[in-house]
Amino acid sequence: MPTRWKRIPVTQDPELAEALHRVASYYPGVAPARLVRDLAIKGADAVEQERRRCDDALEQLVAFSTERRELIDWDVLEQIDELAWGE
Repeated sequence: MPTRWKRIPVTQDPELAEALHRVASYYPGVAPARLVRDLAIKGADAVEQERRRCDDALEQLVAFSTERRELIDWDVLEQIDELAWGE
């Protein structure tokens, strides 16, 4: 079908064929090319969400390790070498 958009050739290797087969029942009647397009868009969204979750988790870890909270006895932590090694 003619289109003004640039086409991207994709080889239907065994991995892609298996992936399309696994999700075909969720998209009855959808042509493979359309399914590849839809899955690529959903995959891009999923990658962005995963990256945001990782970034958020890292920020929380940094905050936990640098902010003073009641969970950690900071006075003991500041003296850990003395308490552990008697130095």
